[in-house]
Amino acid sequence: MKKILLGLPILLLSCQGGYKIEPGDIVVKCIIDSLEIHPSVSTIEPGSVYVYHTDCGEKITTRNSNIYHLGDTVTYVYKKKK
Repeated sequence: MKKILLGLPILLLSCQGGYKIEPGDIVVKCIIDSLEIHPSVSTIEPGSVYVYHTDCGEKITTRNSNIYHLGDTVTYVYKKKK
């Protein structure tokens, strides 16, 4: 039992690798400057669609209104091609 408890933190720490910013990657910070709310057009898909526009020209689409807010900064990392 002790071996399992000692191995668990090592396993959890090793799974947090994720993506890393490497030399050659392009990092762009954009600010959300406007919001469009598209109401549902069908009874099969209830709820509105929220489309956030950034000052970089990117669009973020979501069905949850509490994820982003006007003025939030979104960081895009464009990975270099190998």
